[in-house]
Amino acid sequence: MKKLVIAMAGVAALGVGCSSQQKAEVSQNKPSIEAKQIAVEEQASYVTEFAFAKGSSSLTDEAKMNLRTLIDSARKRGKVDDIKVITWGDSEYPSVHTGKLSKADIELVKKRNKSIENFVEAYNKDLDVDFYSMAERPNTLQRLFGTTDARIKRSLETAGVPNTDSAVKAPTKASKSIVMVIVE
Repeated sequence: MKKLVIAMAGVAALGVGCSSQQKAEVSQNKPSIEAKQIAVEEQASYVTEFAFAKGSSSLTDEAKMNLRTLIDSARKRGKVDDIKVITWGDSEYPSVHTGKLSKADIELVKKRNKSIENFVEAYNKDLDVDFYSMAERPNTLQRLFGTTDARIKRSLETAGVPNTDSAVKAPTKASKSIVMVIVE
C-alpha cells in the first residue's frame, strides 16, 4: 500500500512538473494510470500509450504523431537519455501459470517493437531505445538479479494490469505499447 501511495504521489508530481505546454502535448493521447505510474517509477518525464490494430505491427498515423510529440517535447527539456518501450501482443500479460504466450504473440511483439524502433531511428538515429515484451514473464535469473525487465513487469502487475488469468480484463493492455522518454 505504501508503494502505491508513493507511486500515486509521483504521478501527481509528474503532472505538476511539466510546463503547461508540455503537459498539454503529452496528455493529448491520455496515457493510462498504469503508464503514468511506470513512468514515475522509471523516472521518465514523458510517456505515451497507443494501440495497434489486432494482428498488425504497423504504426498508425496517430501513434506516429504521439511518438513525434513525445520525443520533441522531451528534447525541449533537455538531452534524451533513454527511451523505454513496453509492448503487448494481442493477449494480456501471461499469468504465473501461463508463463509465456503463444509463439505467434511473442513474434507479434517483436514485430511491433521493430516498427517502433524503425520509426524512432528514422526520426532520430541517435536515440537509445530499450524494449520490453509483455508476451513473456521474466525468468528466474531476471527476477533473482532484479533486472529492469523483471522490475518493470512487476511494477505493472502491482499497478493492476490484467493477465491471462484475470477475471476482469478492463482496462485491457492487449495490443498496446507504452513508450517512456527519460531526459538527462
